Amino acid sequence: MADHFLDTSAIVKRYVQEKGTIRINTLADPAAGHFLYVARIADMHVLRAYDAVQLAAALDILRQDAARILVSADGDLNAAASAEGLPVEDPNLHP
Repeated sequence: MADHFLDTSAIVKRYVQEKGTIRINTLADPAAGHFLYVARIADMHVLRAYDAVQLAAALDILRQDAARILVSADGDLNAAASAEGLPVEDPNLHP
């Protein structure tokens, strides 16, 4: 029995038969007794993989100090960050 954090590339193997599917199904079998963690942002925002990593990092860093601001020119990332309550500045909105 162990705890595992699954990223989206692992989670998809529960729904798409591909290399690694058997391993993920084994981990997810309740009889195995594993506890699986997934990022909440996977359910809430449609982001490219790297943007999801950026958002997760921003959530961790910016929630430690509310005075910090995410500066990003990526509209999708900015929308997701704003939806999470993070302060965002888009440099493209300035001349």
